Amino acid sequence: MLFPISKERHFSRFQMPNKWFVYLSIGIIFIMLLTVFQDFLESRRSGYVFIWSESLLFNLFWVLCIPILMALQQYLRRYPVQHLTVLVLCVAGAMAVHLILLPIIASIISVLFYNGQYSFYKFLTYSISHDLYKLFIIYTGFVLGHWFISKSPQQLNEEIPSEIKTIGSILVLNGKEKVLVKIEDIYAISSASPYVCLHVEDKDYLHNATLKSMSETLNDNQFVRIHKGALINISKLSSFKSRLNGDYDVFMSNGKCLRLSRTYAANFKNRLHLLNRVEQ
Repeated sequence: MLFPISKERHFSRFQMPNKWFVYLSIGIIFIMLLTVFQDFLESRRSGYVFIWSESLLFNLFWVLCIPILMALQQYLRRYPVQHLTVLVLCVAGAMAVHLILLPIIASIISVLFYNGQYSFYKFLTYSISHDLYKLFIIYTGFVLGHWFISKSPQQLNEEIPSEIKTIGSILVLNGKEKVLVKIEDIYAISSASPYVCLHVEDKDYLHNATLKSMSETLNDNQFVRIHKGALINISKLSSFKSRLNGDYDVFMSNGKCLRLSRTYAANFKNRLHLLNRVEQ
């Protein structure tokens, strides 16, 4: 834990799925049901018996899209698309995973419920011959859509050159309200993947950024990494003491205690030393 549990106000790291992703999942399920209905109509037209369980099995293709898209979304949040190469790798990787997982899952279901009627090879060849273009459209559209949608005002602000970012404030969304948080008022910044949390005097704000991007953007003479998941504003530092195991307790001027990892202790002390020399 970064912040102590007792007498401290916490924010939940659980984040509800984006509405557009929920709508996308509902749309995929609707398409699957529509495809099953299409199979039914085709059976009536061609005069053969419609087996709904078999139709559902072969339309497992659509259901598998949802978890793969969820995993892809988490990846894109951590590693946004910056170059065409990344886009191609994301799409190709998602397609490859889909083509491998689908026949594995389908063949297992076939063994359990269909007496092994459908083999891995049959599903693999069927997917490649019938679904390859669908996979390309779905995952390419998702990656491109995620790239456009993720261009929120906050992320656009992150793309402004560093020399323009010296205004000393960060624009964050607090519900439907936009709040301008002054850099000098921030005590600490902690990771809350896929966001960061800005800890100020009496409130915490979630900001759509990564801890790495924040550390690269902010003045490194003012904000120092003390843990793999935290930065502190060194001007808000009150004192620190050793835990006698290589780690330290860092006390902020607002009374909060944070842990300084031994990994970052040397750099932390160097920053304090440099700050002391500048003040002298």
